[in-house]
Amino acid sequence: MYPLTPLQSLALLCIVLAIVACILCIARELRPQTRTPAPAAQRPETDGSTPVVRIAVHRPNEPYDHEKHGL
Repeated sequence: MYPLTPLQSLALLCIVLAIVACILCIARELRPQTRTPAPAAQRPETDGSTPVVRIAVHRPNEPYDHEKHGL
């Protein structure tokens, strides 16, 4: 095999670096996204003048009430 010219060596180096950069980019995209949970938002204090809307939530240990949940 013939030795590489300086231009061929530079081209080979650029190709290898591009392949490594692509592999690192793909690995970063495939890594599972682990985010730290955001701090809980502070609920504003109500003075009673503004009604607070409560949403009825079905709890598994209670029988389902269609009227209570609006169905």
